[in-house]
Amino acid sequence: MSLPTAPTPPDDPARRFDDREVGLIIQRAGELQKTEFARRDRGGMSLAELEQVAREAGLDPALVRRAAREIDAPASPPASRLAGAPMRLIYELSFDGELPVDEYEPLVAEIRRSLGEAGLVGTLGRTLTWSAADTGFGRHRARRRQLTITVTPRHGRTTLRIEESLSQLAGGVFGGMVGGFGGGASGMGFGLGMGVLHSAAAATGIVGGVLLVSYAGARGLFSFLATRRKHQLEQLRDRLAEHIERALR
Repeated sequence: MSLPTAPTPPDDPARRFDDREVGLIIQRAGELQKTEFARRDRGGMSLAELEQVAREAGLDPALVRRAAREIDAPASPPASRLAGAPMRLIYELSFDGELPVDEYEPLVAEIRRSLGEAGLVGTLGRTLTWSAADTGFGRHRARRRQLTITVTPRHGRTTLRIEESLSQLAGGVFGGMVGGFGGGASGMGFGLGMGVLHSAAAATGIVGGVLLVSYAGARGLFSFLATRRKHQLEQLRDRLAEHIERALR
Protein backbone atom coordinates (compact mmCIF):
# COMPACT_ATOMS: atom_id res chain seq x y z
CA MET A 1 0.00 0.00 0.00
CA SER A 2 1.53 3.32 -1.10
CA LEU A 3 1.45 6.31 1.17
CA PRO A 4 -0.16 9.55 -0.12
CA THR A 5 2.33 12.02 -1.56
CA ALA A 6 2.74 15.18 0.48
CA PRO A 7 1.77 18.36 -1.43
CA THR A 8 4.65 20.43 -2.74
CA PRO A 9 5.18 23.55 -0.56
CA PRO A 10 4.14 26.78 -2.35
CA ASP A 11 7.64 28.26 -2.01
CA ASP A 12 9.38 25.18 -3.43
CA PRO A 13 11.30 26.39 -6.54
CA ALA A 14 10.48 23.08 -8.26
CA ARG A 15 6.71 23.46 -7.95
CA ARG A 16 4.81 24.28 -11.14
CA PHE A 17 1.57 26.28 -11.16
CA ASP A 18 -1.26 25.97 -13.63
CA ASP A 19 -2.66 28.91 -15.62
CA ARG A 20 -5.36 29.70 -13.07
CA GLU A 21 -2.88 29.75 -10.20
CA VAL A 22 -0.44 31.92 -12.18
CA GLY A 23 -3.14 34.52 -12.78
CA LEU A 24 -4.18 34.58 -9.14
CA ILE A 25 -0.57 34.88 -7.93
CA ILE A 26 0.28 37.75 -10.30
CA GLN A 27 -2.92 39.60 -9.40
CA ARG A 28 -2.30 39.20 -5.66
CA ALA A 29 1.34 40.24 -6.01
CA GLY A 30 0.25 43.47 -7.69
CA GLU A 31 -2.20 44.19 -4.89
CA LEU A 32 0.47 43.54 -2.27
CA GLN A 33 2.92 45.83 -4.08
CA LYS A 34 0.43 48.70 -4.08
CA THR A 35 -0.24 48.16 -0.38
CA GLU A 36 3.48 48.05 0.38
CA PHE A 37 4.15 51.29 -1.48
CA ALA A 38 1.29 53.02 0.34
CA ARG A 39 2.49 51.77 3.74
CA ARG A 40 6.18 52.51 3.16
CA ASP A 41 5.96 56.01 1.72
CA ARG A 42 2.86 58.15 1.63
CA GLY A 43 4.83 61.05 0.15
CA GLY A 44 5.24 59.46 -3.29
CA MET A 45 8.55 58.61 -4.96
CA SER A 46 11.48 60.74 -5.98
CA LEU A 47 12.84 60.77 -9.53
CA ALA A 48 15.88 58.78 -8.38
CA GLU A 49 13.57 56.12 -6.88
CA LEU A 50 11.54 56.00 -10.06
CA GLU A 51 14.71 55.53 -12.10
CA GLN A 52 15.79 52.68 -9.82
CA VAL A 53 12.42 50.98 -10.26
CA ALA A 54 12.80 51.40 -14.03
CA ARG A 55 16.26 49.77 -13.98
CA GLU A 56 14.91 46.82 -12.01
CA ALA A 57 12.08 46.47 -14.53
CA GLY A 58 14.50 46.60 -17.47
CA LEU A 59 13.48 50.10 -18.61
CA ASP A 60 15.77 52.92 -19.66
CA PRO A 61 15.92 55.50 -16.81
CA ALA A 62 16.29 58.24 -19.43
CA LEU A 63 12.72 57.50 -20.54
CA VAL A 64 11.54 57.97 -16.96
CA ARG A 65 13.23 61.39 -16.81
CA ARG A 66 11.62 62.39 -20.10
CA ALA A 67 8.20 61.23 -18.94
CA ALA A 68 8.63 63.23 -15.72
CA ARG A 69 9.44 66.36 -17.75
CA GLU A 70 6.38 65.87 -19.94
CA ILE A 71 4.13 65.78 -16.87
CA ASP A 72 5.18 69.33 -15.95
CA ALA A 73 5.17 70.61 -19.54
CA PRO A 74 2.37 72.92 -20.67
CA ALA A 75 -0.30 70.98 -22.50
CA SER A 76 -1.64 71.83 -25.94
CA PRO A 77 -5.05 73.55 -25.93
CA PRO A 78 -8.01 71.16 -26.03
CA ALA A 79 -9.71 70.28 -29.27
CA SER A 80 -12.03 72.90 -30.70
CA ARG A 81 -15.62 71.66 -30.71
CA LEU A 82 -16.28 73.40 -33.98
CA ALA A 83 -13.12 72.25 -35.78
CA GLY A 84 -12.83 68.82 -34.14
CA ALA A 85 -9.11 69.18 -33.27
CA PRO A 86 -6.80 71.60 -31.41
CA MET A 87 -6.05 74.85 -33.21
CA ARG A 88 -2.59 75.05 -31.65
CA LEU A 89 0.02 72.40 -30.74
CA ILE A 90 2.49 73.18 -27.96
CA TYR A 91 5.32 71.02 -26.60
CA GLU A 92 7.83 72.21 -24.01
CA LEU A 93 10.55 70.33 -22.15
CA SER A 94 13.13 71.56 -19.66
CA PHE A 95 16.57 70.00 -19.03
CA ASP A 96 19.19 70.40 -16.31
CA GLY A 97 22.23 72.21 -17.70
CA GLU A 98 22.80 74.82 -20.39
CA LEU A 99 23.23 73.49 -23.93
CA PRO A 100 26.46 74.75 -25.58
CA VAL A 101 26.03 76.93 -28.65
CA ASP A 102 28.12 74.53 -30.76
CA GLU A 103 25.30 71.96 -30.39
CA TYR A 104 22.86 74.18 -32.28
CA GLU A 105 23.99 73.09 -35.74
CA PRO A 106 23.12 69.38 -35.30
CA LEU A 107 19.77 70.37 -33.76
CA VAL A 108 18.92 72.46 -36.82
CA ALA A 109 20.02 69.60 -39.07
CA GLU A 110 17.65 67.24 -37.24
CA ILE A 111 14.77 69.71 -37.55
CA ARG A 112 15.35 70.12 -41.28
CA ARG A 113 15.68 66.38 -41.81
CA SER A 114 12.49 65.62 -39.86
CA LEU A 115 10.33 68.33 -41.41
CA GLY A 116 11.79 68.23 -44.91
CA GLU A 117 12.37 71.97 -45.21
CA ALA A 118 15.22 74.37 -44.53
CA GLY A 119 13.22 76.99 -42.65
CA LEU A 120 14.60 80.21 -41.20
CA VAL A 121 17.22 80.03 -38.44
CA GLY A 122 18.17 82.86 -36.11
CA THR A 123 19.63 83.53 -32.69
CA LEU A 124 18.82 86.20 -30.12
CA GLY A 125 21.37 86.11 -27.36
CA ARG A 126 21.77 82.40 -26.71
CA THR A 127 18.26 81.48 -27.89
CA LEU A 128 18.08 79.43 -31.07
CA THR A 129 14.96 79.90 -33.20
CA TRP A 130 13.82 77.87 -36.21
CA SER A 131 10.64 78.82 -38.07
CA ALA A 132 8.92 77.63 -41.22
CA ALA A 133 9.67 79.82 -44.23
CA ASP A 134 7.27 81.39 -46.70
CA THR A 135 7.31 79.97 -50.23
CA GLY A 136 6.84 81.63 -53.60
CA PHE A 137 7.00 85.29 -54.59
CA GLY A 138 4.60 88.15 -55.06
CA ARG A 139 0.94 87.22 -55.15
CA HIS A 140 1.90 83.51 -55.25
CA ARG A 141 3.65 83.77 -51.90
CA ALA A 142 2.23 81.35 -49.32
CA ARG A 143 3.05 80.43 -45.75
CA ARG A 144 3.62 76.69 -45.53
CA ARG A 145 3.33 76.23 -41.78
CA GLN A 146 2.98 78.48 -38.74
CA LEU A 147 5.61 76.52 -36.82
CA THR A 148 8.32 77.82 -34.49
CA ILE A 149 10.94 75.86 -32.51
CA THR A 150 13.12 77.51 -29.85
CA VAL A 151 15.98 76.26 -27.69
CA THR A 152 16.84 78.53 -24.75
CA PRO A 153 19.74 77.85 -22.33
CA ARG A 154 19.31 80.06 -19.27
CA HIS A 155 19.84 79.97 -15.49
CA GLY A 156 21.34 76.50 -15.48
CA ARG A 157 18.57 74.92 -17.59
CA THR A 158 17.73 74.41 -21.27
CA THR A 159 14.16 74.79 -22.50
CA LEU A 160 12.94 73.24 -25.76
CA ARG A 161 9.65 74.62 -27.07
CA ILE A 162 7.76 73.58 -30.21
CA GLU A 163 4.64 75.52 -31.14
CA GLU A 164 2.47 75.38 -34.24
CA SER A 165 -0.76 77.22 -35.04
CA LEU A 166 -3.18 75.20 -37.15
CA SER A 167 -5.49 78.12 -37.94
CA GLN A 168 -4.17 78.45 -41.49
CA LEU A 169 -4.60 74.72 -42.07
CA ALA A 170 -8.16 74.89 -40.70
CA GLY A 171 -8.95 77.87 -42.90
CA GLY A 172 -7.78 76.04 -46.00
CA VAL A 173 -9.71 72.87 -45.20
CA PHE A 174 -12.99 74.45 -44.11
CA GLY A 175 -12.81 77.24 -46.66
CA GLY A 176 -12.16 74.81 -49.49
CA MET A 177 -14.73 72.19 -48.56
CA VAL A 178 -17.51 74.24 -46.98
CA GLY A 179 -17.03 77.48 -48.90
CA GLY A 180 -15.94 75.99 -52.20
CA PHE A 181 -17.59 72.61 -52.59
CA GLY A 182 -20.48 73.32 -50.21
CA GLY A 183 -21.23 76.71 -51.73
CA GLY A 184 -21.17 75.44 -55.30
CA ALA A 185 -23.22 72.34 -54.55
CA SER A 186 -25.70 74.41 -52.52
CA GLY A 187 -26.39 76.61 -55.54
CA MET A 188 -27.06 73.56 -57.66
CA GLY A 189 -29.20 72.02 -54.94
CA PHE A 190 -31.26 75.17 -54.55
CA GLY A 191 -31.81 75.33 -58.29
CA LEU A 192 -32.84 71.69 -58.30
CA GLY A 193 -35.30 72.21 -55.47
CA MET A 194 -36.92 75.22 -57.05
CA GLY A 195 -36.76 74.18 -60.70
CA VAL A 196 -37.67 70.49 -60.40
CA LEU A 197 -39.51 70.18 -57.10
CA HIS A 198 -40.97 73.69 -57.20
CA SER A 199 -40.62 73.92 -53.44
CA ALA A 200 -38.74 76.53 -51.44
CA ALA A 201 -38.77 74.23 -48.40
CA ALA A 202 -37.22 71.38 -50.42
CA ALA A 203 -34.62 73.74 -51.86
CA THR A 204 -33.72 74.99 -48.38
CA GLY A 205 -33.51 71.42 -47.09
CA ILE A 206 -31.18 70.41 -49.92
CA VAL A 207 -28.92 73.40 -49.27
CA GLY A 208 -28.81 72.64 -45.55
CA GLY A 209 -28.00 68.99 -46.19
CA VAL A 210 -25.20 69.83 -48.61
CA LEU A 211 -23.64 72.32 -46.19
CA LEU A 212 -23.91 69.84 -43.31
CA VAL A 213 -22.23 67.07 -45.31
CA SER A 214 -19.44 69.37 -46.49
CA TYR A 215 -18.88 70.63 -42.93
CA ALA A 216 -18.72 67.08 -41.55
CA GLY A 217 -16.24 66.12 -44.25
CA ALA A 218 -14.08 69.18 -43.54
CA ARG A 219 -14.15 68.48 -39.81
CA GLY A 220 -13.04 64.89 -40.34
CA LEU A 221 -10.26 65.89 -42.73
CA PHE A 222 -8.96 68.61 -40.43
CA SER A 223 -8.96 66.20 -37.48
CA PHE A 224 -6.95 63.70 -39.54
CA LEU A 225 -4.40 66.31 -40.67
CA ALA A 226 -4.08 67.76 -37.16
CA THR A 227 -3.42 64.30 -35.72
CA ARG A 228 -0.74 63.69 -38.34
CA ARG A 229 0.91 67.01 -37.46
CA LYS A 230 0.72 66.09 -33.77
CA HIS A 231 2.49 62.76 -34.28
CA GLN A 232 5.17 64.40 -36.43
CA LEU A 233 5.93 67.05 -33.82
CA GLU A 234 5.96 64.52 -30.98
CA GLN A 235 8.52 62.41 -32.85
CA LEU A 236 10.60 65.51 -33.53
CA ARG A 237 10.37 66.52 -29.87
CA ASP A 238 11.65 63.11 -28.78
CA ARG A 239 14.58 63.20 -31.22
CA LEU A 240 15.61 66.70 -30.17
CA ALA A 241 15.27 65.74 -26.51
CA GLU A 242 17.57 62.75 -27.02
CA HIS A 243 20.19 64.98 -28.64
CA ILE A 244 19.99 67.57 -25.85
CA GLU A 245 20.22 64.88 -23.16
CA ARG A 246 23.33 63.37 -24.76
CA ALA A 247 24.97 66.80 -25.09
CA LEU A 248 24.32 67.65 -21.42
CA ARG A 249 25.68 64.43 -19.94
